Amino acid sequence: MQKVIFDSSFLMAVVETPTTWFEDIVDNIGRFQPILPDCVRVELEMLAAGQGRKARAARVSLELAAKFSRMPCGKARVDDEIVSAAMSNEAAVATTDGDLAKSARAAHVRVISLRRGRVTLA
Repeated sequence: MQKVIFDSSFLMAVVETPTTWFEDIVDNIGRFQPILPDCVRVELEMLAAGQGRKARAARVSLELAAKFSRMPCGKARVDDEIVSAAMSNEAAVATTDGDLAKSARAAHVRVISLRRGRVTLA
């Protein structure tokens, strides 16, 4: 089963613009194990503590990811931790962050993103 490591940008995007993202990923790669690194969870918790639309999206993202598998992080930048974890676990990365997607592709990691509300693979 393919592992997919989720970034906060992807989760918040699917909360802000509801899509059939889960089904789309299954259609593209088959059954998968969703993973939320602890450092991404911390990012979402910090955003959720605020006010407004972004904070609300972060809170819903945390609820959405509550049943995802967890993965510890080291002390590097969150994006670097995600790419490193994806490489060592042969996982794909789900993100809408252009810089993270570029880093992941440079490391030969599959990237799952959104385009016009639909899942795309790179």
